[in-house]
Amino acid sequence: MKRYIAGLACAATAMLGVPALASTAHAQAADPINALKKQFKSGLGVAYVDTTKTRASYGSAVMAQRKGVFQFGASGINASDQTTKLRLKVSDVAAISEDMSEEEAKALTGLANPERVIRVKNTSYVSGGVLGQFLPDDKTWLKMPGVLGYTGRLGQLVNPAEPATLKALLARAAIKRPTAYSGKITFGELYRVSPWFRAGVVIAPTGKQAKTVVRWKLVLGSDLLARKLTTSYSADALGAEKGMTLSVETRYTGWGSKVTVKAPPADQIAQLDDLDEGAEAPTQLLGGGR
Repeated sequence: MKRYIAGLACAATAMLGVPALASTAHAQAADPINALKKQFKSGLGVAYVDTTKTRASYGSAVMAQRKGVFQFGASGINASDQTTKLRLKVSDVAAISEDMSEEEAKALTGLANPERVIRVKNTSYVSGGVLGQFLPDDKTWLKMPGVLGYTGRLGQLVNPAEPATLKALLARAAIKRPTAYSGKITFGELYRVSPWFRAGVVIAPTGKQAKTVVRWKLVLGSDLLARKLTTSYSADALGAEKGMTLSVETRYTGWGSKVTVKAPPADQIAQLDDLDEGAEAPTQLLGGGR
């Protein structure tokens, strides 16, 4: 499993205010949360676009792009549908996997393919990407516990569409303005409050990783709903080389628009036991070892 984490890290390497009074701060923090909760109506949602960049001493590059939607229910996010594309070609993956076994190299070739993840409550359906090549010929989706796919950790891990996450961010904001906030939060704190973060990183952060600091900036619209979120943190926390930083910019559009996310047709869904030989390590990384 460590080889697959290292492979993902190598892919990244290759691609290169004024303090307010307590009462005022409380009012500012409460308004965006209330505005968010008013969006929680069945069948409505919001669209988002992520751009993930790497930065190191030798330069910077776009690593991944992700487009998706959240579908809300009365209490928050009920479902999501997203597609992630890494900035990798098959030739790039081949260079990364030169020293790996044939089985490991085959698994990594999927990094060059888009990965789509539909998540409904606590269940995910994954198509394409690393795991797509292990599906039976008559299936296009893999059913898994509610993870965000093999590329989930390479998109936006902070989710301001979750009330508990938004509350944690605003409580830790160093700069608080009516429509602009910024501050810091750790992996450990995010893991405690955010189902989205837990679905992205899969394995609970411990020790030094749990103390990883995420620097964030959140811009709200006049309606106090998120329009742009920028985060950055050390990629070492995800197993990449030391000195590399990941930064993710997410833009949110269409708050209150109609959104429908459904599970794929049952006859297109494979179970973990249906996967071809060679899928053990990738599925273990996603918490679904066979």
